[in-house]
Amino acid sequence: MGVPEFWRYNGNVLCVYTLNGGQYSQSDCSPTFAPVLVTEIPRFIQESKNVGQIAATRAFRTWVRQQISPAGQ
Repeated sequence: MGVPEFWRYNGNVLCVYTLNGGQYSQSDCSPTFAPVLVTEIPRFIQESKNVGQIAATRAFRTWVRQQISPAGQ
């Protein structure tokens, strides 16, 4: 495909693949969203089924802000 990274979600697990030397390999993190642990994202998808999309989106945004803001701010 030639894109620097792609994500694959099977309904339970989210995998990130990055392009290195012309080959894709699975990665624990996204270079694009480095401070965010993508392994945590599926829980928000599951949560949306219980609390609704809007509430889950708000919770996700709050969580992302906590991940990317410097400690103590």
